[in-house]
Amino acid sequence: MSSTFDDQAFHLMVNVRTLPKKGQMVLHTANPEECTRIAKQFELESVESFKGECLLTPWKRDGVKLSGMVKAKFTQPCSITMEPIEVALEEEVDIIFVPDGSKLSRPRTNDEGEIIFDPSGDDLPETFVGDSIDVASVWLEFMALGIDPFARKEGAVFQAQENENADEFVADSPFAALSSLKKH
Repeated sequence: MSSTFDDQAFHLMVNVRTLPKKGQMVLHTANPEECTRIAKQFELESVESFKGECLLTPWKRDGVKLSGMVKAKFTQPCSITMEPIEVALEEEVDIIFVPDGSKLSRPRTNDEGEIIFDPSGDDLPETFVGDSIDVASVWLEFMALGIDPFARKEGAVFQAQENENADEFVADSPFAALSSLKKH
């Protein structure tokens, strides 16, 4: 995610060093100011509602498992007509955190020092510094991953435009558009 701590819509720090064995439930419903800042952060027309919920449980020795859900209702422009589209988003959140410097956050390597990458394997745990995790940043990251950058209003169809320099049409593909430039 490209935002920094200072320009993030809101923060919710949770101390994870004192988690009960059964975990700690964290719930947050964004207030109107936070919804406005979320809309600004993700360049949306508006955010009508945002709700994050998660269970933080101890994982292995010093780690934390965060699992839950992010729900949001927002309005974004159609990528074709620019008309507003109302979106209801629900994203599952499931992530492991370990303290910065933990051996569990290092990628596995072979004898030559090359990183062993298993595309179907589990992701490496995320790291945190200190004794707290900003659960809001996790929720906002998962929201960002769920936003369709090319959302289309139902029935919206891209219309090819006639090329000004020839009697041909520019196709939907950007490569076709580049190809037509090459001919001139």
